[in-house]
Amino acid sequence: SLGRAMSAIISERPGEVFLIEGHTDAVGSATYNLALSDRRAETVALALSEYFDVPPENMITQGYGESALKIPTLDAERANRRATIRRITPLLRQAVLDN
Repeated sequence: SLGRAMSAIISERPGEVFLIEGHTDAVGSATYNLALSDRRAETVALALSEYFDVPPENMITQGYGESALKIPTLDAERANRRATIRRITPLLRQAVLDN
């Protein structure tokens, strides 16, 4: 599973960082959807921590609301209601080098 894979990666490389992104469809207000996407990302991070022992300090959560629709539609599109997980360690290292 993804949780076990993340846990194994962090065991080998404790400095790894993952971005947990929450998304929504376009139904409802933008404010509501942004809050919902934040909760979605936080819930995924909490589950990874509780069920797979992924340390919270190795995860960053971010909600995008309806701003990054996978399928551009104003309808209640299920594919837009999702969470994604990205390994961002290389991006963070590059940002440190650039500064």
